Amino acid sequence: MSNPDDLDDGLVYDFSETEDNVVSDSNAEQTEDVNVETEEQNSKKREASEKVDETKTLSKRQKKLQGSKLRQKKKEQIDFEISKKKAIPKSNTDTIAEFFATYIREKNPNLSALELDDLYLKKSNFISTESFTDERDLNNLSTFMIKYSRAPKAIVFSMTNMRVADVARQLGGGKSAIKLFAKNKLDQDVNSVKTLLGDVKDIKAKDNKKQKNNKNQNNKGKNESNAKGIKYFVATPNRMEKILENTDAIFQGKDKLDIILDASFLDNKDNSLIAFENTMVLCKVLKKILDNKSSVKILLY
Repeated sequence: MSNPDDLDDGLVYDFSETEDNVVSDSNAEQTEDVNVETEEQNSKKREASEKVDETKTLSKRQKKLQGSKLRQKKKEQIDFEISKKKAIPKSNTDTIAEFFATYIREKNPNLSALELDDLYLKKSNFISTESFTDERDLNNLSTFMIKYSRAPKAIVFSMTNMRVADVARQLGGGKSAIKLFAKNKLDQDVNSVKTLLGDVKDIKAKDNKKQKNNKNQNNKGKNESNAKGIKYFVATPNRMEKILENTDAIFQGKDKLDIILDASFLDNKDNSLIAFENTMVLCKVLKKILDNKSSVKILLY
């Protein structure tokens, strides 16, 4: 039997061309696949880039909207705080006392309940002025005083030196009001208080003697406040604190004393006498006067 490899059938079997074609076709397919992958990758990059750009655009818009909402929320909060501050002077004595108690607790977080109790202002220390429905500004201050301040002497607390001057002017100026503030020398203010409040008995004696010697009895029955002409002591909390450290003249006598808090006035930063950096000083001064002087009532304007 003959070997098939020995057969000469006249045909030439060349496998090199076929192999080259196969490799060539394989490379073409791989190249095509790479091109497809590259195109897909580029497409994905473009899509990702477009999404990033879109996100940035949305982010800016969202930030603007968010900023607008925050500003609106902040404005609403500020308006609420302003309305709250203005509402306190018009409130009943329970609300006023609770307002001060809350403030004192917030400013003295490390004090015990017993120590805080020594700082609190009681409901009975206040007189409600809810019935005063007029605008609580300088123009109506005198009307308010006539209606509510019946004591022969009154201390008016205002927030700033400028406000002290404005209030004193509105209450009759030097004829009926004295300004106690940092623009004066401390000794000057202390001496003024001593002179006007120091020796009540002396004032009464001089007034009685004057009445006896005066044929005109129109001045008969006037108390020492009218004899001196000064009723209102307009002061900042800080200045009154220093005055009380240097004289106890304010505590003398048994006559009633009114304390008026100029609480409706707001400065250009929306601070008020009962809600600013020196309010704690005010609370301590009020407490000191209440503890050392009888017949004292606090009114909020």
